[in-house]
Amino acid sequence: MSSHSRFLEGLNPPQRAAVAHTEGPVLVLAGAGSGKTRVITRRIAHIIATGLAKPGQVLAVTFTNKAAGEMRERVADLVGGEAAKEITISTFHAFCLHMLRRQITHLGYRSNFTIASESDSRTLIRRVTEELGVQNESFDTGTFQSAISLAKNTGETPETVKDRPARTANDEKYRQYISEVYTRYESALRAANSLDFDDLLSLTLRLWRDHPKVLAEARRQFKYVMVDEYQDTNAVQYELLHMLTGEHQNLFVVGDDDQAIYGWRGADVRNILGFERDFPKATVITMDQNYRSTSTILDAANHVIKNNAGRREKKLWSDLGTGRPIDRFIVADEDAEAKEALGWLQYIRGRTKAAWSDFAVLYRSNIQSRVFEVVFRQGDVPYTVFGGQDFFERAEVKDIISYLKVIANPRDEAAFLRVVNVPRRGVGDATLHDAHDICRTEGKTLGMAVTAMIERGMVAPKIESGLRLFLNVVQRYRQRFKARDGSLSDIVRGMVADIDYLGELQRTSRTAEQYESRAQCVETVCQAIQRYEEDAEYATLAGFLDASHLNGDASFNSKEERRDSVSLMTIHSAKGLEFPFVFIVGLEDGNLPHDRALIEGSLDEERRLFYVALTRGRKHVTVFEALSRVRHGREKMCKSSRFLEEIPEALLVKQIRASREMVEEKVAPPEPKKKPKPRGPRKNL
Repeated sequence: MSSHSRFLEGLNPPQRAAVAHTEGPVLVLAGAGSGKTRVITRRIAHIIATGLAKPGQVLAVTFTNKAAGEMRERVADLVGGEAAKEITISTFHAFCLHMLRRQITHLGYRSNFTIASESDSRTLIRRVTEELGVQNESFDTGTFQSAISLAKNTGETPETVKDRPARTANDEKYRQYISEVYTRYESALRAANSLDFDDLLSLTLRLWRDHPKVLAEARRQFKYVMVDEYQDTNAVQYELLHMLTGEHQNLFVVGDDDQAIYGWRGADVRNILGFERDFPKATVITMDQNYRSTSTILDAANHVIKNNAGRREKKLWSDLGTGRPIDRFIVADEDAEAKEALGWLQYIRGRTKAAWSDFAVLYRSNIQSRVFEVVFRQGDVPYTVFGGQDFFERAEVKDIISYLKVIANPRDEAAFLRVVNVPRRGVGDATLHDAHDICRTEGKTLGMAVTAMIERGMVAPKIESGLRLFLNVVQRYRQRFKARDGSLSDIVRGMVADIDYLGELQRTSRTAEQYESRAQCVETVCQAIQRYEEDAEYATLAGFLDASHLNGDASFNSKEERRDSVSLMTIHSAKGLEFPFVFIVGLEDGNLPHDRALIEGSLDEERRLFYVALTRGRKHVTVFEALSRVRHGREKMCKSSRFLEEIPEALLVKQIRASREMVEEKVAPPEPKKKPKPRGPRKNL
């Protein structure tokens, strides 16, 4: 067998067709659990083995660092480590960041730009709204931030965003200011030589549109382009892909419109639904064999999703056996839901000897995790909450990172404002407002403005002393990083000691335990820098800052595997994951589907969300609904999720556990002819 054909072996017919079809536009409709990563990685290896392209001419993009990392590992196993290093496999944002680092000077930015975190963006937007006089109790900075992010991801400018129709009275209230806030926020970012996360995409698009030579260079480099999770692309990503492949059209996209669940952040399912419109000569391949779940789970998912209009027809199937019907628990309220889930989990685990990590509890919103955390803690069940506070958003981490950002980019206003008074140096708002005035009138950076204030005698002696101390620290460590005076991690540890940051934590911590926790966060940042140095070919401060923003928590996690624990996460967070036993909780109208979707009559994405939740399960799925639930501080009666009624009764086992006298007899479920006893899982569970 020739080497170029071995990558086609062991594939089912649709997978084989997808790997072998190397020329022109290709859309692979890959249902949940159908082996899409295997197809993409085999196709990369096949293209290289057949000599169609050199490793450096292949680009594969996806949406998460986890997916990109897994893809890289699989490709390295297929083509070897050296060849794999030349292949560009990354997230969209990482790819665009790499492009901008080399070419952003064409847009008038300095190449040492920094990336604004979410909190940095909020800081800038808060200042902008204060200047406009709209920052008061009736306006929320986060709402402006979300609106601007959505506008950037859908390709809207400050001029066009004001024409977006308002869906609610609250939207109308913000809409009258959004254009001006957006404009001033962009100006503040530009002055700080900083980009927010969305700018990585939109500025790359502007770069390619305004500078054809840069685009031509990218087109020459990447002969084959592959995209994972194409249904999640937004308007800007869509344009980037079409510009990059506009000449050779070797665009290979893999996706599933039934798993399009990110419309709220700008993803446009029409990109995958209209692929043949964009590429009339496209080849479409459907992969519908599922290698993950039992046929019972897939039958339930198929019955639910077929109710969506305008979808691409596909019906998942599996040869993994029927499995147990889905258990449907009806309980009194959220407390009973958590307790019932605990008991059922312990029962299944006792019968199957499953590990704690074999279980996942999935919910619509993060707030639903709280009662499970309490009950699981009381039941001595180890658990991990995903999607809670990002490690990168902890105050101690933001402080250290902000110091490093000011050192790397003197114009980074948000970072400067965060740490100029950390530890406390007596620098108040009045001083900073005066500095802002100088920035606006004289075009200076904040650092230059503060220096000018000192030279002009505009600050009191005590404040001047604090400012000089801060400026000296920044300048000294900027020189140390530039001179490579020791390892990056040693330099950072030296800076932490110089500013007595741990002393500040000790002074401001309420308990010894809180201090230890906060100090450990600082040490974790130092360890992350050390790991970055060990892995990077050429380690730089800017490189670490880029990695920390692109990888999020992953940059700060140790290489140790996560402890054996039950996963608590939103359905959105669970996408791309799978578990032997899945509990889906909170299945009531108003929760899943969400209230807003019910009001607007737009249920398709909510139904896709439930479909994604169902298809995370491998062996068994349990669903829970409550007769009542506390919402916005008040107990309200609930109605079963309409999505549950789309699953045939033959696929369900109803387990009625409602108590509290059926919630004071306000709502009572129908009495079964014979009250069923709790059913233990069959041997195939």
